Amino acid sequence: MKKRAVALALWIVSGILADLLAHTTDPGAIMFVALGMSVATGALALILGRPLWAALAILLALAGLWLSPVRPIDRWLLPLVEMIMGMMVAWWSRHAKEGRIAPQDGFFGFIMLVLVSVILSLALMIGQPVALSSNLPLLLAAYLLTPPTEILIVLMILGRHGIIRPFIQRNYQWTRRGWSLVGLGLAMGLVMSFVITLLVGLESRVGHVAIQSNNPFVYAHGLIHHAGLIMLLMIVAIVVMAPVAEEILFRGILFGSLWPIWGLTWAVIVAGTIFGLAHMNLTLLIPLACAGMILNLIYYKTRSLIPSTIAHATFNLLSVIMALSVLR
Repeated sequence: MKKRAVALALWIVSGILADLLAHTTDPGAIMFVALGMSVATGALALILGRPLWAALAILLALAGLWLSPVRPIDRWLLPLVEMIMGMMVAWWSRHAKEGRIAPQDGFFGFIMLVLVSVILSLALMIGQPVALSSNLPLLLAAYLLTPPTEILIVLMILGRHGIIRPFIQRNYQWTRRGWSLVGLGLAMGLVMSFVITLLVGLESRVGHVAIQSNNPFVYAHGLIHHAGLIMLLMIVAIVVMAPVAEEILFRGILFGSLWPIWGLTWAVIVAGTIFGLAHMNLTLLIPLACAGMILNLIYYKTRSLIPSTIAHATFNLLSVIMALSVLR
């Protein structure tokens, strides 16, 4: 009875947000509303646990969107992707085994990240198309919402298996070698920065690839003129939240479940490549895939997420510092 009440509440919330989305024009607000709608429909599908029931419930909940006077492609494509995501969540929830992480959990998390990004992009099409670099509120919404989304996906996976606390304790446990792991992470972060800078330079000069940076401080120069809370929030999102969520998903869940089954070599390559693909920037696919492979090996050698998370955070921090020093 309690599950039914929660499902009904989520269904109502999804409908309200869908109707709000159909009548919102501000790009920043659209990002928040669209993400809230995705979270609500995903949670609804998780509770229902049946793909067809989830698809039907989401279809009805988003009636306010597909009956709205926006362009047909906008009002149908977005609900369709939401239904696909809901069906996948319901299917995964039904087949996930209690207490046991499997490779499909990591693949599922990656697909969810991609689908949420597609949904947010489609939601922005409802209003006036606008570039991230020319709209500071939209840029802030995009970069501040992405890490929490990753954390929600990670918590959903670990929570469904009932292993949130054991997983965190096992992978982030502070022991006598804690400081050595931190030192290793800092050193490997510097190594990653050097390797990726080298690879980007080779792509640009030898391969003549026009590199498109993922760093918001590079392609949105207006950010450097905003100090205080805005800068702090962006740095926390990029340097703290994103590394923690991505290391849990791509190292702890995906790579950690792949290597006992596929062997070290294939696990390192596949998990690293998926990590590169998750950033959805083909010009940086090879450098970021190599970074993912380095992080996989760090996790494999230490059996701890502390050094890989520190290395990831160090690399992101150095990227922000370099961007700010050049632009200033």
